[in-house]
Amino acid sequence: MGSSILIAVWILQWGRPVPDPFVLYGHPVLLLQCLWATIWLLQGRPLIVAERVVFLMNSLAVLVQLFLSLLAQEDRVLDLSSGAYWMLVAVSILSFLMFSTRHALWLSAGFYTLGVVLPWAALLARGTALATQPELLRVQLTCGAILVLLYSLAWYRERFLVERGQRLTLEQLANTDPLTHLPNRRALYPAVEALLAEVRLGTPGCLVLFDLDHFKRINDTHGHNVGDEILIGSARLVRTALRDTDHLGRWGGEEFLIVLPGVGVVQGQSIAERLRDGLAAHTFAGVGRVTASFGVAALTPHDDLSSSIARADAALYAAKAAGRNCVILRLDLPEAALAEAH
Repeated sequence: MGSSILIAVWILQWGRPVPDPFVLYGHPVLLLQCLWATIWLLQGRPLIVAERVVFLMNSLAVLVQLFLSLLAQEDRVLDLSSGAYWMLVAVSILSFLMFSTRHALWLSAGFYTLGVVLPWAALLARGTALATQPELLRVQLTCGAILVLLYSLAWYRERFLVERGQRLTLEQLANTDPLTHLPNRRALYPAVEALLAEVRLGTPGCLVLFDLDHFKRINDTHGHNVGDEILIGSARLVRTALRDTDHLGRWGGEEFLIVLPGVGVVQGQSIAERLRDGLAAHTFAGVGRVTASFGVAALTPHDDLSSSIARADAALYAAKAAGRNCVILRLDLPEAALAEAH
């Protein structure tokens, strides 16, 4: 688009009685710059280099146009300086994209000050009354208003990104366990609710609640720092053994909850056994083997959040009562299903 405009303006200059020297000689240079930037980017080279070259070339173009306006006759000052103001808008846009809002503001203000002071200084030096150049003043004021608008948009964008980043950080902190960096209980509730909704539509689903065996003994014997490393390592082992569609989170203490969408009873028990074997086979530095007990609950359309978690929890306690390092599956129906059956 920019190249097409440069070519069109350059061609139109040939029909004017007094062509603009900047357009005749400057536009071909700017066209070569556009061609170089296009080739540079198509070759996959760094964008920042192209940005800085384009910024420098356009800044130089603004200065050249202003210099030419100083040398022009009185009736040509407006024509020659007008192009500089619109080029200044392009330079300002680039500066707000490339630099911080504060630095871009200083650059834009500096160029604009030159663009305002130099033409008027040249006219005053020739004894021209300022009141005879209302169009020059209008163009300068228009350019200034556009620059103010650009700064306002850049300031708003900067504030928006800062506040958005802060909001995302707070949301992440509120939904993430700080030790294992897994979702916490608060973040797991929506995942369980989504699974229940799928189950009511006929898709199978399972919840797996597991607990590291004798974890208090590990903390008492080796210290809480070692216990933290066990939690982090166990979470990493289980997470890498699950699918991308599965959800793993820290339920509390040494307990973890796994949400398995699209998984039936047999497959859910098989997954839990595989995870149990993987944990039991791993050796933790300074501690050795650490086992875990697993409770599996297959969900039904009659389940809600409370009943599904309660059955997984009951299965986990049954696994502990059975001697730990085992998997227990709860198949009993929630109360709503039993009432319907009767």
